Amino acid sequence: MKKKLIYTSLMAALISLPSQAEITFNGFASIVAGTTTSSSDSLYGYNDNIDFKEGSLFALQASSDLGEGLGVTVQIASKGADDWEPEFKWAFLSYDATDELRILAGRQRAPFYMYSDFLDVSYAYPWITPPTGVYDLAFDTYDGLSAIYTTSFNEVDASFHAIYGRTTDKINAFGNEITPDVGNLTGLSSTFTYNWLTLRASYFIADTTLPFSDLEALAQGWQQAGFEDVANNTRISEDSSSFLELGFQVNYDAIIIVGEYTNLEIDNSPLPEEDSYYVMAGYQFDNILVHVTYGVDDNVSDIYTSDIPYGLHPDIDYLKGTTEGFLYSQETEEEYVTVGLRYDFHDSAAFKLEYTDFSNKNNSNNDAGLVRAALVTVF
Repeated sequence: MKKKLIYTSLMAALISLPSQAEITFNGFASIVAGTTTSSSDSLYGYNDNIDFKEGSLFALQASSDLGEGLGVTVQIASKGADDWEPEFKWAFLSYDATDELRILAGRQRAPFYMYSDFLDVSYAYPWITPPTGVYDLAFDTYDGLSAIYTTSFNEVDASFHAIYGRTTDKINAFGNEITPDVGNLTGLSSTFTYNWLTLRASYFIADTTLPFSDLEALAQGWQQAGFEDVANNTRISEDSSSFLELGFQVNYDAIIIVGEYTNLEIDNSPLPEEDSYYVMAGYQFDNILVHVTYGVDDNVSDIYTSDIPYGLHPDIDYLKGTTEGFLYSQETEEEYVTVGLRYDFHDSAAFKLEYTDFSNKNNSNNDAGLVRAALVTVF
């Protein structure tokens, strides 16, 4: 029923457009197969059974120029990892106020990363999917407003993308489905391109609420025990959060080098500060690109109960042990190397093959090897 309602809504929106408006359809798809190299390994949703569903997706986009600078865009994506449940990724109106300034309103993608504009379009970048450690925010779309300003300074092309909005889309975290409230999402991304070099920076802030029932139960326990500050640090309710991204890209003849660094922090919360980065180097041989990527993810928790001694009361000992167990479980130090090949065998399609070697320095039992192959296309 949900799928029927989505498709009906899309068609109704398109049919209701003025008769003179021309509608343009395009889309993209990825068919991905993956398996880990050992029966004891699991990584990015894969195990040692060959899986064609986890990384596969299809998407359809419809856009129309309504004249006098006004346009409408709708994009629906269906992912195998979500049991092929269709979802509106984009649904916005755009207005070209000037040749340099475009204003958007509605559901749109937040410009967190270098590849945010085509995050699901595997054909647009070297990998099958962008490096997971960096591209791991729980959401990538929001509902609100944005403004894109493009200009040039002598030989430097520049783009500035400012946003304001909110997201309450359901997410899966710690094995539970929750409905977060990320409000007052505000930020700016800036991109500068000079000849073969692109530099990028973005910064965003928000008020974040994540209603984890287990953490709320812990917070209530601390509150009843008289530790109000600890209780506030244990629940995630309207906490200030920030996200920083820095990136660069070099396209010099047949050489491609790309790197990004991100930092995510939610103040006064039990979630760790996350630092992640990757660097990719590739070389283009005619229609074949070979590339290697090295990445690191480092999560550090604030052990805000360390000043509370054991022995005050059995209930407090339980709260302290449970809370610190969660805090320490969030600390990770991971690194990975991905070696890949991309073969453009068609003007609008490519074959990709990758191997990822993943290691967890905190727990070697989580080390894994992953092989993936993909057919990706745009149409």
